[in-house]
Amino acid sequence: MTDLGQRIRRHPFVATLSDDHITTLEGCGLSYLSFEPGDKIVREGKVAEACFLIDRGDVALNLHVGRTESRTLQIVRGGEIVGWSWLLPPYLGTSEAIALTPVTALRIDATLLREAMESDRVFGYAMLVHICNVAVSRLEASRRELLHMYESGTVDPESRPVELGDMRTVG
Repeated sequence: MTDLGQRIRRHPFVATLSDDHITTLEGCGLSYLSFEPGDKIVREGKVAEACFLIDRGDVALNLHVGRTESRTLQIVRGGEIVGWSWLLPPYLGTSEAIALTPVTALRIDATLLREAMESDRVFGYAMLVHICNVAVSRLEASRRELLHMYESGTVDPESRPVELGDMRTVG
């Protein structure tokens, strides 16, 4: 087994995947990368060409507010995944992922992963379940943060809520 094969098998994201599914992931352009603090791993509004299984380090998920300011939405740590914008068209990053500490990560090529998910529907379903679990967890964390902001008075409780028709992107 290759070093990359050993690394991916140790990552919590794949803990419940079958050996066959992990082997399929290995065939999706898997590589091991390092990032220094301040490096951009994913760029908001740019084509999402990969997803990243964070091995070690901390990554800020930031959202641009205006032209020059950004806000940290969440911190992703080793053992978690960064990026799911590659999953649905138009495949554009919905936030920016920036290394806060030295980060090592397994990079999975998005095009190869989508092709594998399409050709092997059982694998595709398993990946969708995993990614949906991550998305739901992050959504719940965002809701808790928003509730905290309302309670602390940092958000105007009279501000207009987002209507479903206003939601133009997913990810």
